[in-house]
Amino acid sequence: MSMSGEQRLELERQRLETLRLGQVREECTAIVSACEAMLADVRNVAVQQIAAPSLRRSLEQLRTFRDQIQASPDATRIGLLQLSSRMHEEIAMAEGKAEAWSQRQAEVIARAREAGQLAGANGDSAATARSLSQQAEAIAKRGDLTSAETLIERAHAAVATAAKANLDEIVRREVVKGLVRTLKDMGFVVTSPQLDDGKVVLEGRLASGRQARFEVFLDGRMQFDLDGYEDRTCAQEMEKVETALRDRFGVRLGPKQVEWKNPDRMGKTARDLPPGEHRSK
Repeated sequence: MSMSGEQRLELERQRLETLRLGQVREECTAIVSACEAMLADVRNVAVQQIAAPSLRRSLEQLRTFRDQIQASPDATRIGLLQLSSRMHEEIAMAEGKAEAWSQRQAEVIARAREAGQLAGANGDSAATARSLSQQAEAIAKRGDLTSAETLIERAHAAVATAAKANLDEIVRREVVKGLVRTLKDMGFVVTSPQLDDGKVVLEGRLASGRQARFEVFLDGRMQFDLDGYEDRTCAQEMEKVETALRDRFGVRLGPKQVEWKNPDRMGKTARDLPPGEHRSK
């Protein structure tokens, strides 16, 4: 008898929080690097003179925040974002004064640059955000501030999408890593995980010929297929996998939607299940 099905996966709150804090620390480090690059990029003498006092203060605050990343990542991130926004505004204002730009124009340009910085480096959504922010800055410099602000709003939406996708992928990697370790500990010969049409596919085989296949999706779903088992031993095998994922890797699995296969190989235990407990293919 064999079975296949689907169930949801979630990391336990503590493990998810650990992963989230790691992501926040990386974001803080990236913001510090971006701010340092921003300061180094101020080469116009007039802009340097106008913005010098504020940029000196910003550099001192940047050094302080860098020292606080490990201990207080969330608070540091908030402070860095505020500092980054202020630096963008101050530099843009200095540039605006040097080139006789209006105050509002300088603010819009600063916001466009900030949106591009927050986009990060990877993923389609991040690339979209950077492109939109660059377009917004160019349009703002030409004086069409309304259109620039619309593009900035779209860029921020793309940044949020990119951040969520990044965390979802981190969680999926943790789940796949737990599955690989669990199957190997149970004696399976496990193939390397493969990315196939948006899902990670993992397969394992026992010396007896029994097979297990798992597909882990980015939205938190997992599909499984256990083949070559007699009676309800496949269900017992799946329970071992669930227990190991929960106890060793902090992965909580939701209710299963099971579809039984090969009913001619089902023993009396399976045949005696209440109606609706199994379906045959």
